[in-house]
Amino acid sequence: MMIFLGACNTPKNSGEVVFEEKAGISRNLEYVKITLADHHEKVLFLKETSTGNLIRGEKLNDKTSSNDSSSYVFPISINANGTKTYSVSSSNQELESLPLNINGEGMAIKIENDYFIADFNTNEAKVKKGLYPGQLSGIFIKNKNVLLKRNHNNMHWAPNFQKEGLEYKTIGHVNSKNATITQNNSYTFEMIKTGNVKDYEEIDLFGQYNFFAGLPYFEYTSTISFNKDVELILLRNDEMTIDSLFTHLIYQDSSGKNGKMDLYNMVKFDSLTKAPLADNINWVGFINEPLGYGLVSLRLAYDNKNTTGIESPLYQQHTKISLSGGNGRYWNRRLIHDHNTLVPKGSKYYEKNVYLVIDDLNDVSNQINYYYKCLKSPIVVSYLPE
Repeated sequence: MMIFLGACNTPKNSGEVVFEEKAGISRNLEYVKITLADHHEKVLFLKETSTGNLIRGEKLNDKTSSNDSSSYVFPISINANGTKTYSVSSSNQELESLPLNINGEGMAIKIENDYFIADFNTNEAKVKKGLYPGQLSGIFIKNKNVLLKRNHNNMHWAPNFQKEGLEYKTIGHVNSKNATITQNNSYTFEMIKTGNVKDYEEIDLFGQYNFFAGLPYFEYTSTISFNKDVELILLRNDEMTIDSLFTHLIYQDSSGKNGKMDLYNMVKFDSLTKAPLADNINWVGFINEPLGYGLVSLRLAYDNKNTTGIESPLYQQHTKISLSGGNGRYWNRRLIHDHNTLVPKGSKYYEKNVYLVIDDLNDVSNQINYYYKCLKSPIVVSYLPE
């Protein structure tokens, strides 16, 4: 899981690196960042001290590293409550890396791993709406041969916001000139978009996508910051809006209770308007039961503290499940819900969500909980000097 941990200490030379699993969960694949002094190679190997097995790592673009150290990403597998110790190896052995393919130019790209293809392109209809490439427009689930999308719009529609009397806008309306690819190697791909939207210059936006080879999910981190006072009637995040491709809503509330609801049973659907899901539920998503696929948002972090540590304004915050045109459905986290609200300068809203693509509904709750628990408790890294 791409939850990179900072080093407990950075060794002055290439001592041993220790990976520990402390949550009681066996990890089949997790990406871990380490920082090593006196190393600047593009590719680096670690040798397990007990078995001699090698793993291949790649150098990261890491501005936080000093001139005499570099950061690397390694794919790790480890048993529950296990410990593995590695030393840096000078081996020239050829080891294959997992496939992560990027196709396209600029921000108009497609990102492919073993499980899905994520599309960041636009079309003529989207361009007319002022949308730029660089925001997720669709996901093709390879094992199911199905494209998750929203007709004539981006599928990932967040963060978004609205002033009374104006059209609502999203980070997708930020010019892609303000987007940068910050990591691109065999294991990870990361891109960041920052900036403002016309008529909403009071709002500074930050959005970051992370994709990984060999894992059925991607990560999106966003911050909505306010550089001036402004009144908003709507502020939303964690929004996936999709055509009529799913049959059921699934979710887990903050107490750990799982729920499921027919998306096209209007009596049950209307009950969510009267008693909506909480804004801080652990995960929420849609599944298609007959065809056996789904998409779920694992909500890893949610913080609305402003620059002074005080809670930023919220109004009737909740997780909303909504109808959309063409019989589509969408979920979103409502921070300000249909009420003109003053948002002062210094307000800030932060989220980190992982979007899990599911191509097999067998024991789906355990699938989701496995990734949620792993991501909340990543592998711990420490260093032993020589």
